[in-house]
Amino acid sequence: MINHNSSVPMYMQLANKLSEAVYQGKYGPGDKLPSENELCRRFNVSRITVRQALNLLIQQGMAFSVHGKGTFVKALDISHELNKIISFGSVLQQKGLKGHTCIQSYEEDVMDDEAMKRLGGPVSSLKLIGYADQTPVVFYCSYFPKELGEQMWSAAEEEEKTGNAFSTYDLYARLGIHQFRVDQTIRAANADSQMAKLLNVSKGKAVMVLESQYYSMDGRPLEYKQGYYRSDIYSFHLKRQI
Repeated sequence: MINHNSSVPMYMQLANKLSEAVYQGKYGPGDKLPSENELCRRFNVSRITVRQALNLLIQQGMAFSVHGKGTFVKALDISHELNKIISFGSVLQQKGLKGHTCIQSYEEDVMDDEAMKRLGGPVSSLKLIGYADQTPVVFYCSYFPKELGEQMWSAAEEEEKTGNAFSTYDLYARLGIHQFRVDQTIRAANADSQMAKLLNVSKGKAVMVLESQYYSMDGRPLEYKQGYYRSDIYSFHLKRQI
């Protein structure tokens, strides 16, 4: 409940309560927030306090209002700069979002011709799902030389325990491995049944695929990764000189 004796203004307390409910997944993108009357009754506050709280959420980019209909949770909008490598967690932090990453699977020995060709031998795979708030926004499918793959899996298990958002880029730092170069390609794809389930989108929905290949200081290939990003939430941008 709202603490009427706190030094924190009541509208800020209410705004925090509502934002916490959004972060916890009680209200998702596009969902309508409780009406002014309902919030007044539920938290025993005035209509002015409620309006101030809702306006604060709108100013923070978390909600939007529709005249005559109410206030709604704004859909996530994540823009990722391609001019330099930025970790998944840092991207979310820049947008003021909370997130986490879960291990979807690890396979020690994978028969994938493209990955074996790119990495020059037997490979293992590590698959991760990255969330913004409680919404899945990216699915990472990474391949490594087998020895490195086992180390990355172990590092991912430790990182997962922190509850933070991460990608394999963060795991290299945990292992003390320095990357020298990354080659990347962007393409489009349609979500199949499995991808639709993982990212919580409809089958056939357009997704962006960012293919990355990381190299060590001595030119050895470290990782071949395919990142599948929700096109309704994620976008990429870069600055180019003419």
